[in-house]
Amino acid sequence: MTRTSGLTITIALVLALASAPVVAQTAPGTAPPAEPPSTNAMVNLIRLLVQQGTITRENGDQLLRQAEAEAGQARAAAGGLTPPPAGAVRVPYVPETVRKQIRDEIKGEVMKEAQAEGWAAPNQRAPEWVNGLHPNADFRFRGEWDSFSRDNATDIVDYSAINNTVGGFDFLNNFNNIPIINTTEDRHRLRIRARVGFDFDLGRDSMIGVKLATGDDNGPISTNQVLGGGLSKKNIWLDQGYLKLAPYKWVTALAGRFPNPFFSTDLVYDRDLNFDGALLDVHPFNGNTAVALRGGAFPLKFGSDNFSSLTASTQNYRSPTHWLFGGQLEASQKLGAVKFTAGGAFYDFRNIQGQLSAPCLFNGQSRSILANDPVECSTDGTRAFFPRKGNTLFFLRNIVVEAPDTLPASNRQLFGLTYKYQLLDLNAAIDFPLASIPMRLQGNYVRNLAYDRKDECRYGADLGIPVTNVIVNNGNTNPCSVDDPAKVDSGNQGFLVRLLAGNRNPRKWGQWNLMGEYRYLQTDAVPDAFTDSDFHLGGTNAKGYSVSGTIGLMRGVNLTARWMSANEITGRPLGIDVFQLDLNGEF
Repeated sequence: MTRTSGLTITIALVLALASAPVVAQTAPGTAPPAEPPSTNAMVNLIRLLVQQGTITRENGDQLLRQAEAEAGQARAAAGGLTPPPAGAVRVPYVPETVRKQIRDEIKGEVMKEAQAEGWAAPNQRAPEWVNGLHPNADFRFRGEWDSFSRDNATDIVDYSAINNTVGGFDFLNNFNNIPIINTTEDRHRLRIRARVGFDFDLGRDSMIGVKLATGDDNGPISTNQVLGGGLSKKNIWLDQGYLKLAPYKWVTALAGRFPNPFFSTDLVYDRDLNFDGALLDVHPFNGNTAVALRGGAFPLKFGSDNFSSLTASTQNYRSPTHWLFGGQLEASQKLGAVKFTAGGAFYDFRNIQGQLSAPCLFNGQSRSILANDPVECSTDGTRAFFPRKGNTLFFLRNIVVEAPDTLPASNRQLFGLTYKYQLLDLNAAIDFPLASIPMRLQGNYVRNLAYDRKDECRYGADLGIPVTNVIVNNGNTNPCSVDDPAKVDSGNQGFLVRLLAGNRNPRKWGQWNLMGEYRYLQTDAVPDAFTDSDFHLGGTNAKGYSVSGTIGLMRGVNLTARWMSANEITGRPLGIDVFQLDLNGEF
């Protein structure tokens, strides 16, 4: 754009003042008639010079004609406009080429920003389904050090490995190879957890959620994947897949496999546990006072379709479906910067208690056991699934022989849960600031209401008796014998107290938190298949503390260090300390 210099503009404006008409001169020697003052400063200046004799009348007239001509040229250059009236603003003339250049530059900058932010593009429109797709992903790189007490028991059986063995484990012919849990050798592992998923809005009141995750196995509570294995590929599982409906603002329904919908802690349910089934959540009150009522049905294992045929009697048994029925009432109240939250839940685990089988034949050529083929007994479907350590277990199979044999060809056994499980789960939390630092104090108490000592000997003195959590009495390991019975040292309660200071989930530099907790969980307070897999390396019958700290490193990335120290509550010594260092990224 060309710019007129300040001097030229000044001259043009001054010359424009000379546009007033000029009155003709009188003859020499006569006094000029009085003329009213002009509003034009240049005209008044020339008249003053003539009156004072500085210039002659002829020169003055000539100057006035010249000034008028130059003022006309200035007006033409300025578009022929007269000076604006008082209070008006005159916009300078901008040539068309300059206006086009400015317009193109602004349009280019706006469209560049629109394309970068994804809200517009020239002659291009994204499909509607793209706006409803919301991807999410997280990744964790973990270094873990497991340290075991030097006086730990060295013969703690890995019951999960046995119950997942096809046909059970042969305690008669393979006694020297019973799977044992490592309880003495410290170890260091590098593990990852990778999860990726998306939420897809079907409309204003419905959506689909899907998530894939890593994992060493198909167990319910851990998505950790150990690195190594000769650089082999890693497993990927369907971690979540569900439909969410919200026909009203105060009603939500879930169906499929979805995240834990209950207000709870990892004393009962591991952080990575997802639920299969359906749930209805009604929350009529929201805001400073909120109330929610939720309940659902979750299948744990479907029963067998056919009767077992490998029994010595004509009695048949069809395994029932295992269920978890859960309901919870949750309420919260916010008073200024302080928020109170409380919840009471009841979880009924149906049909997970083990059942002693009908007499099961394990000898003779009529059965293929001698050929190492799988063997099934009538109640194998009631065995404990994914047992960790802690719950009280018993031998599930009633193995018999036919004459003339006196010993079975094999003693392949599975383990079942001795007790039933109906949990009362009480949770409370208070969020408050302390010197501008967010604080959260949380407590959890759980009690197994179905725990009944009578279940220990419900099959008599010789069959279905507990084999774990037993304290020997005068050399007797049978807690159901009449004379000098052993004792089943178990319990049905647990609690947790946790204090968190700082941000819940630091995700950028400058955010942080510190956490400390103490927990106590007796042997049969909860099913050990679903509780925290990190504390005491999983299971129940554990007490101890943990401390952790997290610091945000950059957007979506943080670093967490956690130390857990746990010991057994009862039974043989088992002390385990765990240190974890996690690098987390979340999108």
